[in-house]
Order: sequence, then structure tokens, then C-alpha cells
Amino acid sequence: MSQKNKTHLRGKRGQAFADKIRGIDMEQILCVSVDISKYFHVVMIHNGLGEIVKPTFEIDIFKTGLAQLKQATDEAIGQSKAQVVLLGLEPTGHYFENLARHLQQQQTVTLINSYAVSQNRKQQMMLCEKDDPIDAAAIGDLLRRGEGSPFQPLQGIYLELQQLDRVSQGKIKMRTMLKNQIIGHLDRIFPGLVLIGDAAKKRYTPMFATNFWDCQTMQHLIRVCPDPSQLATMSTHDLITAFHAHNYKMGPKTASKIITYAQKVLLPNPEVIAIRSELLYHDLILLDAVAERIVVMEERLVNLVAQTPYQIWTKLKGLSDIQVARLAASIGDPDHYTHAKQIFRRSGLVSGRNDSGVRQKQGKGSKIVKTGDVHLRRALMDANHTFVLHQPILFSYYT
Repeated sequence: MSQKNKTHLRGKRGQAFADKIRGIDMEQILCVSVDISKYFHVVMIHNGLGEIVKPTFEIDIFKTGLAQLKQATDEAIGQSKAQVVLLGLEPTGHYFENLARHLQQQQTVTLINSYAVSQNRKQQMMLCEKDDPIDAAAIGDLLRRGEGSPFQPLQGIYLELQQLDRVSQGKIKMRTMLKNQIIGHLDRIFPGLVLIGDAAKKRYTPMFATNFWDCQTMQHLIRVCPDPSQLATMSTHDLITAFHAHNYKMGPKTASKIITYAQKVLLPNPEVIAIRSELLYHDLILLDAVAERIVVMEERLVNLVAQTPYQIWTKLKGLSDIQVARLAASIGDPDHYTHAKQIFRRSGLVSGRNDSGVRQKQGKGSKIVKTGDVHLRRALMDANHTFVLHQPILFSYYT
């Protein structure tokens, strides 16, 4: 039997909650549940029996909202003579963080997992219902049963790592979006220049075997002269001169190859080429600026992680410095954990299980439930993809 079953049905966390409320009348346990939204929050105050002490009300996101919540809580404490106050909220995006940080200064704040709230609504036969009072009730129901985890705000280096990482991830998405948009321009300006996918490459012979975003020559080409109609009329000397004017390397063999490829293109409408070439030019400038910003932010992330215990991971074969920095940013302060399983559970990388009787597969073959932190899950999966390739024992286990 596991240690969890020896102490409490829900392990150490359940035991800690049982110790906290032991001997206290359920009517003197006050639960303050908050459903978080972007511009307002819904509050429900009830006792341990689920009886509503204060009718559901809304608070704004300003100082007045915090004051209103504190006043209502104080009144409810006096009314119910509460000995224990439980305050819980659903961590919706980043909208909960500011309120939770202020509340944490006077009261322990419990975070109720969004997936648990959703599942609790279903248990109450509210499958198709989604409104704020129902969510607040579902949060409160979980809160009075001891569910949730304590809010532990990051500080110092770990806070800076987290914020930098999340913004840089946004820049990476922006870079991907711009790259896709640039490919869209090229499909209209220079059909056949970019061939994506094995099926296309089997049917046609690409200008260069290298992937477009790994081929400097093609990226230089679309900056020098993306117009195939113009390329088709150029001599090798003209193209070499144009490349050298931008300080790009170009030899006669490659120049001849590019011109020959351009000559076989079914040319698009000249007006489309003109319009899209202008749009391509501006998107390339924006792409360079975003890429430069990503480099600066990643260097800052690496410098910060060097000041934390996570820097030991940079010595592991298969993990780059930036991967370690992203892991550190997602995991946060290691002092917030007592064992590694807490990190794994928080990521949501846990297999679903459907075991009963003689069917005991322990999650084998089941999908990952993905009920945790998406940032942590992404960082762990990204690190895992390269780490196992450099660790033979782990690679055997992985396969």
C-alpha cells in the first residue's frame, strides 16, 4: 500500500486539511470563493455545510473591489463566528495574479484547478451550464472539501525569468506567424520557390535541397530580387553583382542555377508581384527585428538562470542553456516543492487511467490528461525531445 493510502484518502494534502478543520463546527468554517474574469470577479461566501452566508456579488478590478471583498469577508466572519477562513479562486490566465497577491498579504489563498472546476460542474449535472455564479459555487464546493493548492507567488529572479520567458514565447509565435506569412507572399510572387513536404519534393526538384528557413542563399535571394520575371532576364554577372551589393556571397554556378529555375516559372500577374513584393519587404524587416529581440531576451534568460541552482542542468548533455532557462522559468522557485512528483503533476503530463478488477494497465496506452500548467508542459516536452536523443538509457526507455 502506498504512503498516500496509509495516512489519508487524498494523501498529505488531505491530511493537512483534516488537521486544519478538526474539531471545528462546519458552520464556523467560512469559504470565500472567487470566480475570476478579466474586468470583474464574482464572489460567493458560504460555510462548510455549503450554506450561503452572503449572497453572490461582483467586485471590480480596482482598489474598491478589494476593499469590498475584505469588508464582506469581515462581516461574514462576524456573522458566522468563523474560526477558519478558506479563500479560493480559479487561476484564470494571468487575471488572478494581482488580486491573489494582495489577498495573500493577509490570508492564505488557495488556487482551484480550472479542470477540477469544470469536472465539478459535470458532477452536479451542469454539463451544459456555464455562468459565473455556478463557477463560483463549483469553486466553493471544492474549497470546502480541501481541494486546491496554495498560491505561491514568484519573486526576484524567478519572477523575472517567468515574465521574460512568457513574453519571449509570444515573440517566437510572432516569428512563426511572420514566416508563414512570408511563405504566403512567395507562393504568389515566385510559385515553386518554396516546396514544403515530402510529397511536393518527390514530385518536383527544388532549387535547393535545404529547407527554406535553413538556406541562407534563398533567404538572401528574396531580399535581393524575389521577382522571377526580373531574375529570368538577368545574367549571372548581374545577379552576382546584386548579391555582392548587399554583402551576400554568390558564385557563378549558383547564380546560373537560380536564373534557370526562374526561367521555368509560370509568371504571376505583374501587379500581384509588385504589391506582394512591397508587403514581403516590410515583413522581412519586421521578421529581422523580432528575431533580434528574441536573441536579446534569450541571452538575458540564460544570464539569469546562471544565478540559480538550475545552472547545474546546463552541464547535462542534450539540454541547451535556453532549454534550461525555460524549464527554470516554468518550474519556478525549487523551494516551493518538496519532491519532483509535484512538478510532474503540475505539468499535467499524467496518463489517464481506467483500471478495474483484473484490468490494471496503470495508464499504459491512455492519453495524457493535460490538466496542468501549459507553460511547464511545453518546456518539459521541448527539453525531453532533445535530451533523450543524447542519453542512450533514457532513449531506450522512451522508445
